[in-house]
Amino acid sequence: MTLVSFALGNIIGTEIFQPGDAPAYIPGKIAILVLLSVQLVISYLLRWINLRLNKQKKAQLEAEQARRGWTDADVQKERERHAFLDLTDKQ
Repeated sequence: MTLVSFALGNIIGTEIFQPGDAPAYIPGKIAILVLLSVQLVISYLLRWINLRLNKQKKAQLEAEQARRGWTDADVQKERERHAFLDLTDKQ
C-alpha cells in the first residue's frame, strides 16, 4: 500500500504542479494543504478506531478472566498458546 501511494503521488504530483503556474505554484500548494488536512483527519479517525477496539478487547479479556477465574499468569499462558496460531486480531 505504501508503494502504491508513493507511485500515485509521483504521478499526480506532476499533474498538479504545472509549468504555467510558475513561480508561485498556488494550485499545487493548495492541493498539498488540502491533502495534509485530509491526512490529519484520517490519522485522528484511525486513532479513535484503534482506541475503541483496544477498549473492547480489554473489556472482553476482563470478562473472560472473571468468567473463567483466570489469573494474570493464566492470561499469559493463553497468550503464549495463541502466539503462533497465525490468527488475526479479529479471530
